[in-house]
Amino acid sequence: MKVRRLIAIMMICCVATLVFAQGGSESAGEDQITIGFSSKDNSDVFVKNITDAAVAKADELGVKLLMADARGDVNTQISDVENFIVQDVDVVIVIPQSVEGSAPVVSMCNDAGIPIIVCNGDIADTNYTAFVGCTDQESGEILGTWMMENVAEGSNIAIIEGPMGQSGQVGRYNGFKAVGMLDYFNVLSVQTANWKRDEAMALAEDWLTTYGDDLDAIVCENDDMGMGALSAALAAGRDDVVIGGVDAIDDAVQAVKAGTYGISVLQDAAGQGGGSIEVAVKIAKGEDFPKDTRIPFVGITAENVEAYLEGGVAAITE
Repeated sequence: MKVRRLIAIMMICCVATLVFAQGGSESAGEDQITIGFSSKDNSDVFVKNITDAAVAKADELGVKLLMADARGDVNTQISDVENFIVQDVDVVIVIPQSVEGSAPVVSMCNDAGIPIIVCNGDIADTNYTAFVGCTDQESGEILGTWMMENVAEGSNIAIIEGPMGQSGQVGRYNGFKAVGMLDYFNVLSVQTANWKRDEAMALAEDWLTTYGDDLDAIVCENDDMGMGALSAALAAGRDDVVIGGVDAIDDAVQAVKAGTYGISVLQDAAGQGGGSIEVAVKIAKGEDFPKDTRIPFVGITAENVEAYLEGGVAAITE
């Protein structure tokens, strides 16, 4: 009997220890901050750089990060945010697929009592908790100004745009307008390639065939499309076509160094992705946080590309 009683007591103690351990684990899980991050399209190299930076910062800070990729579809993005709300995340971060189309995610989060941070691009509903990103028109102004300074007035140009209605497309085209680029040049064609390298390459091939030697420059609203246009031009033996874009992705910067790409307007992916996580953590902890963080653009050209490659962003902004 004594042996049976001792065994019973030991079993009770073991069960009690297991329950306590599980309870402690659940408490730790409850204390961990959970962030839902909705990306617009990770097939875009620059957007993927933002999300990679967000993942790295979340790992550094010990934050649970739920990632979703809308793959360029606004309805998917709305559904992704709905899923985050159902999972009762602490904060939602969204890179808007569309200025107008993605706007409902803001009121959805507000109604659910979940803070929402808009990252990278603007959104029509400005009742969000915080913004971490850039002013897209600024990049268009920098790119347009450089083109006017480096391509003769009245030259024939074509413009490759991002998906219509996205913040980058709207803002950068407004930047071209603001500095007078559309009046300074003879604009032969304006078409979208949806931030896609292969679509931009096909567009540029068509223009090079249609306009021939009359085409002097191709202005691209991002570098993925710029690299597509550059591939088409070089394949056609047209190293005289001036091409520039936005984002400072690796191969674009290398092309600037090689002299085949005129300008890449730097957009700080790490600053936006990592910065949005830092702000989200502050919000979740109830700490003071910046309501609006705007990270400036800077042009990378033949004059400063070596400094950038050697010292990064700080080397060309100090």
